[in-house]
Amino acid sequence: MAPLLAEKDGVSIVIQGREHLPAHIHVGYGDDEALIDIRTGEMFEGYIPAKKLRIVQAWLATRENREIVEENFYELNPRLRLPDTKPAKKGKRKGGK
Repeated sequence: MAPLLAEKDGVSIVIQGREHLPAHIHVGYGDDEALIDIRTGEMFEGYIPAKKLRIVQAWLATRENREIVEENFYELNPRLRLPDTKPAKKGKRKGGK
């Protein structure tokens, strides 16, 4: 089961293991699902309504949330870590619920 990072206005935000680049989150809303790039906030696969996408982008734009998400992505997918991708600082591990 994928770790639930946050749930905002009916939108669930999760990270899965055994993934691919770019580093991304899975976002679900009703029957819709999309993949969102962690660093850019762009939807690159799937679909969610624009209003819900903006909610996710605002959540992801918070530096703390983005760093935690990126750290969790690479912990679940260590083989994907690029040499120039530094781990986030250790410490807080909350997901912004």
